[in-house]
Amino acid sequence: MISYIKKQRLRKFSYSIVLLAFIIFPLSIMGYKLYVLDYPLASLIPVVSYQVELSMTVDGHGNGINMRAYLPQSDSRQIILEEENSSGIFNLLLQLEGLNKIATWHAQGVQGQHSVRYGYSVQTNHVQYVIPPDILVPESSPQGLDPYLRHEEGIQVDDPLIAEKLQKLFPDKVPALLEALTTIHRDLQDNFENKDFSGYTDALTALKLGEASCNGKSRLFAALARKLNIPTRLVGGIILEPGTKRVSHQWVELYVNGHWIPFDTINDHFAEIPANYLTLYIGDQVLFKHTANVNYNYFFKMIKRLVPRREAQVFLQDSALNVTNLYGLFERVGISQNLLKIILMIPFGALITVIFRNVIGLQTFGTFLPALIAVASRETGLFWGVIGFILIIGLSLLVRMALEWMQLLHSPKMGVMLTTVVIVMMSITVIGVNLELFDLAHVTLFPIAILAITTERFAIIEAEQGLWKATQMMFVTLIVVTACYVVMDSHFLQSMALAFPETLFIVIALNLWIGKWIGIRVSEFMRFHKLLFNRTKEQV
Repeated sequence: MISYIKKQRLRKFSYSIVLLAFIIFPLSIMGYKLYVLDYPLASLIPVVSYQVELSMTVDGHGNGINMRAYLPQSDSRQIILEEENSSGIFNLLLQLEGLNKIATWHAQGVQGQHSVRYGYSVQTNHVQYVIPPDILVPESSPQGLDPYLRHEEGIQVDDPLIAEKLQKLFPDKVPALLEALTTIHRDLQDNFENKDFSGYTDALTALKLGEASCNGKSRLFAALARKLNIPTRLVGGIILEPGTKRVSHQWVELYVNGHWIPFDTINDHFAEIPANYLTLYIGDQVLFKHTANVNYNYFFKMIKRLVPRREAQVFLQDSALNVTNLYGLFERVGISQNLLKIILMIPFGALITVIFRNVIGLQTFGTFLPALIAVASRETGLFWGVIGFILIIGLSLLVRMALEWMQLLHSPKMGVMLTTVVIVMMSITVIGVNLELFDLAHVTLFPIAILAITTERFAIIEAEQGLWKATQMMFVTLIVVTACYVVMDSHFLQSMALAFPETLFIVIALNLWIGKWIGIRVSEFMRFHKLLFNRTKEQV
């Protein structure tokens, strides 16, 4: 008996030492980096980057075809890197026209469908300007800005309705510049309804209708500002978001105190431009042009990722603990930092699953299936990831029921199930592409074998405990998938894991601590709380 007690004490002591070691060790490394090696913490946190791919398809009938598009350029706010072109039979011509970079693809005798892809990496910054309240509306403009004050086809500066609108906004006199711009911005933002309209809307049409999309509001803003003698230009681009889109965006820039200051009355950005705005062209331009009478289509695909800051790479290049050099070793064998980010996030997703199962007391399909589905949903997004998961499990379950009726042996049955999952995933991808639901099309990234096993598990629970219990577990699994996705998609957590990969030891420590959990689970407390409280009262 004494020997058993000594063993238990030794085991408990050893457990405590190991637990403390997995906490102290990573914290010590982090402290050494920050305080001894004087690592710049802000520079260690990776910066957000987007991998953007423009895809264009065209159907030819034996004639020559031209396709033209504006491409982004690096400036003080955005950096364009890693430009790549894949154009097949088309020849690419890049040229600068004014302030813009234009790409033209040309081919003769085009027959059938062909695709063109142009990709690049983007790093952008959020910029906000402060306009001094004492600056007056300019009476004249610097030399060279006359084009940004003129009447244009879609920006009818000289029309009487524009002057009448300004008279209503400023019945007494035009105030200082800041107040004037605030009044115009708020009127367009609050009193003009946003319309999701992809066609061309000029300034007067937007004014008469009292509603417009981004291009109509931008032209009206430009007309009003130019009438006040404020140089204004239109800017076009896209809003960077993970996934695929065909929608571009337009805003305006006003020349104030030597700076072009952005305004967006669709998304209420006053004298600022968010970090996810990518400028593609300057001026009242058309983003795409192509040969007439051809079946032309395009879309942007965007992947959000984290990359090392350049200043960190320079500062840490000679350090033995340089994490950016470590990631460079992985990239040499084809493992990108984006893939490393995903790998580093899996233990955090697994920890969330452990908390739901062992602390909260919820049952899920598979121990770590929610974390893996959450990882796979990085390309589809959470909504389409959940939809794809339900479709795959549901359709595969029908096949599994048919196989059960045939009374097949387990291994051949699982082989059929695995093939069924592949067929369903490929079918969903084809349907997603045809319906232009490109996020749904990425369900092919889901873990195939685990989905087949999950379907089998669902069927077993349905047979043994009923359809309600199996459906309940499916619902709980989706809840845990959502929680894993939210945690693993955290920019802060991703940045910390990339900058300090030793935090994985803290994840191990938390799993060790939960592994000794002897308290009542949350679900058990919810079920038996009345009994527990009654027992407490009786004891009192």
